[in-house]
Formats: sequence, C-alpha cells, structure tokens
Amino acid sequence: MKVEKDISKAGFYQYYPVVPAVIVVKSGDALDALACAWYSALSFDPPLFAISIAPKRYSYNLLKKSGEFTANFFEFDNAGTIAALGRTSGREIDKFSEYRIKTLPSTEIETPVLKDAYAAYECKIVKRHKIGDHDLFVGEIVAVHYKEKAFDKKNKLPLLSKLTPALYLGADYYAGIKSFSEVRIGKEDVMGKAMRPNEKKNNVE
Repeated sequence: MKVEKDISKAGFYQYYPVVPAVIVVKSGDALDALACAWYSALSFDPPLFAISIAPKRYSYNLLKKSGEFTANFFEFDNAGTIAALGRTSGREIDKFSEYRIKTLPSTEIETPVLKDAYAAYECKIVKRHKIGDHDLFVGEIVAVHYKEKAFDKKNKLPLLSKLTPALYLGADYYAGIKSFSEVRIGKEDVMGKAMRPNEKKNNVE
C-alpha cells in the first residue's frame, strides 16, 4: 500500500463514496441550497446530525442566523441537480428558480424540505464548532420525511431494489449502483464461530 505524507498529492477521497446531502436553509426571505458530502450522525438520544460548512459559503451566515436546516437525500437520477447546487452560489443566482427546485413545507421549522428527495431531516441547530477551515453545525433532528416504498417496514432500512441513491465519488464524479449484493452480519455472527481465532478459514462464511 502506497504511503503519501503530502495530503495535497494523495487527495482526500479515499473514504468515498458517500451519499451527498443537499442542505437547505431559510433565513427571513433568503432561501439557499448546497450540496454537502461532509456530514455525520452523532447521537441517537437526542438524535443529532452534523454538517461541515466552510465560512466562505453563502449558506454559512444563513445557517448562523436561522438556527435550522433540512438535509435532503436524492437518487442518482438527480445527480445533475446535486452538482448544480454544489457548484453555484446563492450570492449570484436564485437556485430554486434557476433549477426549478420544488419544495414542501416542514412540520417543525421554517426551512422547507425538497419534494424530489427520497428522505429528508428537519434539524434545529444546537451547537456550532470551528473545526479547521470549516464549522461543524450540529442539528437535532425534529422530524424525518421519507418515501415509504423505498424503506423496509421493520427497521426503515433503504431497499436498494427500489432505490438508487446518488453516490459522490469526489472531484465532481457521481455514481449510481444498479446491481448490488446484500448481506447481514449481526452481533451473533461477529461473536460466534466466524470470529473464533482457532477456526479454519474455510469454516468461516
């Protein structure tokens, strides 16, 4: 495995792909949306979801003023919309008018969700941390929107037979996986025979 200490040469995409989120924020009459690949779930109780936004972004000050946002997730067919929102600035154009983006009202906050998303979170910002050249906005999820047919009824897991999430590979490349393999490896498997060090390799499935 190659080792590179100069991160500018190595790139910063080794942990990709990720499902990009489209972050929407409304502050007064201002409404903006941007693509975000740097985000993370932080907690179940309370349900916390964080997004990493650079101060130079137009949405940054809107987030600080509004104290809320929605995180929206799209299928691969909408990769062009995600790219457009990520490569344009709300300082220069009205993205919603320019790209004909349709919204739906949220239930708990003023910022809308996006109609074409297969899932979306309504979030109220509870903390903000400066992390390097970005700020981490921590939002508490106060409502979840999702298309029921795209998720199983028991665990609300995505059904990839009915859903093709957009995947961001980095450097403006996107992918959609139409063919896939799925396997469940639970605690009983990890703690059972599969992890016993003295078992022969051909006994592990």
